[in-house]
Amino acid sequence: MDLNEFEKMWNKLGKTEEGATKCYIIAAMEHVNGNKDGAKMAAMTLPKPHLNKSGLPGSSEKYLLDHMKEEGGNTPKSYLGGTVDNGYDYSYDNNITALPQSKKGDKESKIFIQSGGKDNPTPVQLKKNKDGYWKLFNTSSIGTGVKRIQDDDF
Repeated sequence: MDLNEFEKMWNKLGKTEEGATKCYIIAAMEHVNGNKDGAKMAAMTLPKPHLNKSGLPGSSEKYLLDHMKEEGGNTPKSYLGGTVDNGYDYSYDNNITALPQSKKGDKESKIFIQSGGKDNPTPVQLKKNKDGYWKLFNTSSIGTGVKRIQDDDF
């Protein structure tokens, strides 16, 4: 995905909590896949205080994006349809769903999303900016590991 395609998607989806979260996860997946614009994509989904002077994800956010490269990127894949059973096969067409225990608000929300590689739901904290876009204020739980594919060839 190129940066222009991502920006169009962000403009369409970023005005809902689920859409903004999906955009962040797709940006993480693009970063994992080596897209040179993956960090720029992620920056669109983050609030300004979480960006460095160049407008890219700051050190802790960059660390998390880099950390998601481990295990072949299975962590972000797990939010886009990937599971242990399907070898973390994923598609950008899959939607992110906020689970019933989510607490949505007009300006701030804490949603819980399900990963196909984790037993427990993942919390995501978001705030709506003046333009109506939801920005992810806490992404650390998204980047926690997922179940490993068992390799019986040892």
